[in-house]
Amino acid sequence: MKKSFLVFGSLFFFALVLTGCGSAPTTDAELAQKYGLTLEEFQEQKEAAARMNMSIETHLKNGHVDSMDMPMDH
Repeated sequence: MKKSFLVFGSLFFFALVLTGCGSAPTTDAELAQKYGLTLEEFQEQKEAAARMNMSIETHLKNGHVDSMDMPMDH
């Protein structure tokens, strides 16, 4: 009886975990649309975020821009 309960509980747990992982991954095109960017702009920002070791969300939230877009004050 205890063994069947353990097996049933384990199967239920794994089914619950796998059900939560069922969402499809978001594509770059969907994320670009979410942030109001073209796909090319989004990919450029994504690469810039990777160079700065940041997530794309953090990079866009902080408003980082490439150095060519904005002149530097010296």
